[in-house]
Amino acid sequence: MARLVIEKQGQAPRVFELPVERTIKIGRADSNDLILRDTNVSRLHATLTAEDGKWKLEDRQSANGVQVNGAFVTEAMLKAGDVLSIGDHTLRFEQAETRDLRTHAGTDLPSRLTLVMSRKEVELALREAGGAPTPWSQATPADTAALPERRRSADERLRSLEHENRLLTLLYQVSRALGELATVEDVAEKVLEMVLQIEGVERGYAMLRNEKGELQPAVVRYRRLKESANAPQMILSQSIIRSVLDGKEPVLVQDASADARFSSSQSLVLSGMQSAMCAPLRSPASTAGAFGLLYVDNLSKRGMFTQDDLNVFAVIAAQAGLAIDHVRAKKEVAQQIIHLNTLERFLSPGIARKVAGELGQIQVGGENQKVTVLFADIRGFTSLAEGMTPEGVVDMLNRYFSAMTETIFEHGGTLDKYLGDGLMTLFGAPFAREDDAFQAVRAAIEMQRSLAELNRGSGRAPLRMGIGINTGPVIVGYMGASRRLDYTAIGDTVNTASRLTALAEPDQILVSAATQAELAAAEFAARALPPVRVKGKAAPVEIFEIPWK
Repeated sequence: MARLVIEKQGQAPRVFELPVERTIKIGRADSNDLILRDTNVSRLHATLTAEDGKWKLEDRQSANGVQVNGAFVTEAMLKAGDVLSIGDHTLRFEQAETRDLRTHAGTDLPSRLTLVMSRKEVELALREAGGAPTPWSQATPADTAALPERRRSADERLRSLEHENRLLTLLYQVSRALGELATVEDVAEKVLEMVLQIEGVERGYAMLRNEKGELQPAVVRYRRLKESANAPQMILSQSIIRSVLDGKEPVLVQDASADARFSSSQSLVLSGMQSAMCAPLRSPASTAGAFGLLYVDNLSKRGMFTQDDLNVFAVIAAQAGLAIDHVRAKKEVAQQIIHLNTLERFLSPGIARKVAGELGQIQVGGENQKVTVLFADIRGFTSLAEGMTPEGVVDMLNRYFSAMTETIFEHGGTLDKYLGDGLMTLFGAPFAREDDAFQAVRAAIEMQRSLAELNRGSGRAPLRMGIGINTGPVIVGYMGASRRLDYTAIGDTVNTASRLTALAEPDQILVSAATQAELAAAEFAARALPPVRVKGKAAPVEIFEIPWK
């Protein structure tokens, strides 16, 4: 077993175990196996490859080079105790067969991992546990006869300590690796890659629920790629899946053929699995059920996994569940922000936030609702624009629409759409209030005053605007094609408001009798005008003028 003890000034030492199955990439980029956060480290700085039990270091044309024991090298076969210098990091190469077995850990790991044990100390620890050999100076013939058995006991204890150290180091690596991933698929890929490092794991898969709530394999991986071509098809045992999801606890299978819990599972027999571990993917902070599960197995040997293995595996699954929950929460927040930003283009910020927070209560599609509709239109705009440059026209319209929209939002209106040099606004949608008609008229008055202010000092002919307002029932909601929906209102109330706008003189505000009926008698000192005939109406329409100067 080989490892790198990584040190950097101002940081706690950490350990990186070297799996012999693949080439290890070292560098600054997140795509590397060993990531060194250092501006003096290249994106891909170096690689380590196992060759016949030995490790070969190669510099990958890095900007600042690699040193081994103080000398720059392009490639080198590493020996136990060699010290590598990469950027501001020092990496000491160690192997388990060296005289001193060294284990290190950062401050985030349990303190019992941070120790340096010599053979003498190991013998002392084992003697206290009742399993260490007597020193040679005190040996008796009986001790000598029992030496092979005791040596085996000591070797087993050492292997157990190494195994425990690897598991806890893996936990540390998982917690660091899952924190910055951006998608659920990335989390599933990474966690499966890391659990394949558990001793005895030959293959594994991560399952996630789709939009319908059905469990589907998201990622399937084999410890060695060459084995995947000859391995039996991955057959999912419904018995194990039900046991994990129903019990909400991890499951350890040490001998599939003798496990009474799954004796009736035909799929388990067909899978060829001998030993396995399975744990749910879920967030402890959520009351919802598991949104997936994590599974690993061994096809050739029984009893490959212990309770310690299962404990670590379950913690890794829990960390993956938290990471997936975090990714989904970030995605949901991002979507809400995008939706809120879109809404704020048409609604006042306060209403936009209310809409975003009550999306489930807003009906998608048309619904009948009473609203007050306001149309505004610039008079003589075509002739005015003829004497201006296109850039000047755009600038003028932008200033005009900015001032009008701000006023509309201040009175709780919803900007339905811009119509060339005019606009359409709704009061009472998506949320109705008792004073919608009042707010619409107040907005119209402030819009005329804002335009007068905009005209002062402009150096051009003044803009003059006519406004028409009507109140009544409409069909309002998200309308259009599936690929292009707009929130708007349709109906006779909308048409009448548009006709009143066409009748309005420059600087005039006209309201219908329906709108006037919503206002208190003394409000706005409205003046009744002679009824007028409008297109689409059989009877003349009663109208009122709202003074604002």
